[in-house]
Amino acid sequence: MAGGNDLKVVDSVLGLIGETPLARLGSIPSEDDADIYVKLEYLNPSGSLKDRIALEMIRRAEADGKLKPGYTIVEASTGNTGIALSFVGKRLGYKVAIYMPEGMTPERIQIMESYGAEIHQLKPEDMAALEKSVAGAEVEIPTRRMCLEIERSTPGVWWARQFSNPANTAAHVKTGREILRQMEGMVDAFVASIGTGGTLLGVAQALREELPEVRIVAVEPASAAYPLLSGYGKVPGASDEVSGGIIAELLDSGIVDEVVQVTNEEAAAMSVRLVREEGLFAGVSAGANVRVALELARRLGRGKRVVTVLPDSMDRYLTEKKYTT
Repeated sequence: MAGGNDLKVVDSVLGLIGETPLARLGSIPSEDDADIYVKLEYLNPSGSLKDRIALEMIRRAEADGKLKPGYTIVEASTGNTGIALSFVGKRLGYKVAIYMPEGMTPERIQIMESYGAEIHQLKPEDMAALEKSVAGAEVEIPTRRMCLEIERSTPGVWWARQFSNPANTAAHVKTGREILRQMEGMVDAFVASIGTGGTLLGVAQALREELPEVRIVAVEPASAAYPLLSGYGKVPGASDEVSGGIIAELLDSGIVDEVVQVTNEEAAAMSVRLVREEGLFAGVSAGANVRVALELARRLGRGKRVVTVLPDSMDRYLTEKKYTT
């Protein structure tokens, strides 16, 4: 596999976003399983793969004249994108305001506030959903509506719209190309949680361009009210301005070969194994991804290669281990 120990010197911490390493799991798979490689996205500067999309969305908005000096960036987020926008946006001189559903772990709020962002919490429409694993496409609807209203009514505000912004997918096409280069083109399957859809769609597009037969497997919370498994491209009753977006595009593309649901307990248990057996301090969504990657590795067998991503760090799950996408 491609490697090397050259360390780059950058003029800004933003130059450290992306180009994350890949590691082969050594303890969790058995010798009869396919090899599992994990891309350590929690090593991005703010601790998640969302640094990639934050930088891409902001730079494209600046180039298009939608985001200008003195503007405030607003976004609806369950955590990682809010943290990434707080980090990138503040580094680039913008005010940042994040709208979150109530019930997210306090660590996420503390991290965002450390970067200097304003945090606003709203009650989700279905409070019971927060007792389980969380699909952001569902619980973020009220916060997205709030961002839309603020953008429409307040001059100098730009809503990032991670759920529908093409820059989200474009950022992860680059992630996919990194994977291809690091794996020297030898990938039999790719596994990732659905989330906003950007990681899964972007990486899948890059892989399929070079490897038409690569298997693409999506992962989602078993408690999702509107699972992609059942063909939901958007939350029923929600307008196109706050739902659908990349997830609808992902569904329409037919690029996903299989969707697997994972319970919160299963995801949390695997995240513990990643820390204790592999030394990888990754979050609960990483646990969900690796659980499904392991199931697939057992089916494919020795000699095949499965790649997945570890989206974020365990530091945002210390008070509660909840599978949040």
